[in-house]
Order: sequence, then C-alpha cells, then structure tokens
Amino acid sequence: MPEAGSTGQGKASTSSRSSKKDVIHMERSRREKMTEFYTMLQSMVPNLFPKVSTLCCEGFMYSLDDVTKTCLLKQIQQVVQATRTRIVDEAIAYIKGLEEVIAALEAQKAAREASSGPATLHSQRSSTVEVSTSGNTAFFAISFAAQPGMVVKVLQVFEDHKAEVLNTTIACNDGSVTVTVTASEMEEEALGKIKGDLVII
Repeated sequence: MPEAGSTGQGKASTSSRSSKKDVIHMERSRREKMTEFYTMLQSMVPNLFPKVSTLCCEGFMYSLDDVTKTCLLKQIQQVVQATRTRIVDEAIAYIKGLEEVIAALEAQKAAREASSGPATLHSQRSSTVEVSTSGNTAFFAISFAAQPGMVVKVLQVFEDHKAEVLNTTIACNDGSVTVTVTASEMEEEALGKIKGDLVII
C-alpha cells in the first residue's frame, strides 16, 4: 500500500502539470488574439506590405537542421516584430493624416458659413483643394458646388497622372460635394500638378 506522503506528492505533481498547461494555454490564446489584432489593423491601413510570416513555408523549415532552424526562427521573429511596429506606426500616421483632412474640411465649412453675399461665377465653377501627406500616404480633400459629372472629372485627374488611389469617399451637404481621396505616396511635383488640375476642373 502506497504511503500517504507519496500519494500527496503525486497529487501535487499532477496539480503542477495542470497549472503549467493552463499557463501555456493562456499564453497561446493571448498570442493568437494579438495576431488577430495586428492582422485586422493591417487590413485597415492602406499601402502596407503583407505579413512576413508568410515567407517561411513549413516544408522548408522541416528540411533544415536544428541550429539553422533556430537561427532562422530568431531572424523571422525580429522581422515580424519590426513589421508589427511598422503597422502601429503607419496606423498612427494614417489617423493623423485623416485628422488633418477633417480639420481642413471643417475650416472650409466655417469659411463658407462666415462668407456672405451671392456666389460669383468663378466660385461656382472652381474647386477648393486641400492636400496633406502622412507617412507613405497622400490625402486630397476636394470641395465644389454640386454639378453633373464633377466627381468623374475629379477621379479622371488622378487617372491622368497615374496616381495609385487607395480609397475614395464622397459627401454631399447643402448643394456642395466633398470628395476625399487617399493615394499612395508621390513626389512633391506630382502632388502640385494634381492639385493644380483639381482646382481648375
């Protein structure tokens, strides 16, 4: 018959193993949630590279010896960490860019409300354009009086300059239309040309 002390030690050992499994499970669950978070954040920010973790296939890893595999895994972890850092940095820059566009649009709205008197023919035909850049993204806010075909003309300007448009939103308010365009980073000269063409459409 086993001694009472031996039985107690066995129960303690079983409890310890169970506790370790719980900790491992919690850590694995935490990492999975963090991965989901970064994936979701990456999908919401334009112009980000795909996750580098897809660069390493399972079959290739199995073909390596333990030393090489360990070294490669460490390098991949460093790159993944750098990629996650970039995702956060780009998300912050993207939000700041949107905030600048919002501020510019609010300033335009306040200026229109403060102005008095009938609109001139020039103001009816010309557009107001605000441009800002943040990180590797450019933001255009184009406001104009509602007229048939104007939105098509705005988008045609970006097409003519071969700009990579990432996102476009259109808002209408009291007879005016505001088109917000998010595009990939471009040279300062290209930004100026696009803005110039948008103003005179």
